[in-house]
Amino acid sequence: MISVLLVKGRSLLRCEAEGHALFDKKGQDIVCAAATILLRTAAQTLSQRPGISFSGEEPVRGKIAFEARADQDSARAEIEFAADFLQKGFESLAKEFPQNVRLECKLEE
Repeated sequence: MISVLLVKGRSLLRCEAEGHALFDKKGQDIVCAAATILLRTAAQTLSQRPGISFSGEEPVRGKIAFEARADQDSARAEIEFAADFLQKGFESLAKEFPQNVRLECKLEE
């Protein structure tokens, strides 16, 4: 199972994902592919945006963690959009594949 922790704040987005969907064999798992695309695209986009401090790691296959903080007020909307994008994407995956994806969301002040 892929477990995703999404922490959302006014100027913060932290995401940690770990595990494998085990929906199909390696290289053919559509659930894993969907999760990977959501996570990597959000991380790569945020890491390149001005006004956002980004740190992240993908230490081993099946694990990724990143944090993005808005350094400027103008970047807050981008953080909020990325957080909403990830939340909606993983809610959809978890609804369709409840045995393969679990999402936990937390709000941070």
